[in-house]
Amino acid sequence: MKLKPADGRAVRDPVKGQLLPADGAEVELNAFWRRRLRDGDVVEVTDTTASTTTTASTAAASTSAAASTTTSTASATTTASAATADTSTTTEASS
Repeated sequence: MKLKPADGRAVRDPVKGQLLPADGAEVELNAFWRRRLRDGDVVEVTDTTASTTTTASTAAASTSAAASTTTSTASATTTASAATADTSTTTEASS
């Protein structure tokens, strides 16, 4: 997990013995870092660019799949209606 110091804070990494960089660093989430998070000494760094790209790709794929399903369902309904209408016409003509 990538953590960085909260604004106005300096937090020493107990493993490396150095201050956590202002832009953050990958750390193993253990009891020490959980306490720092809980106390507000550090905040999690999120990569908004990758997250936004992944979300957009997922949304586009979902929309495409939904549109495809709707089109297929509409075609099947139209075909079934046409077949029923055709059968009714044939039955009436036979009578």
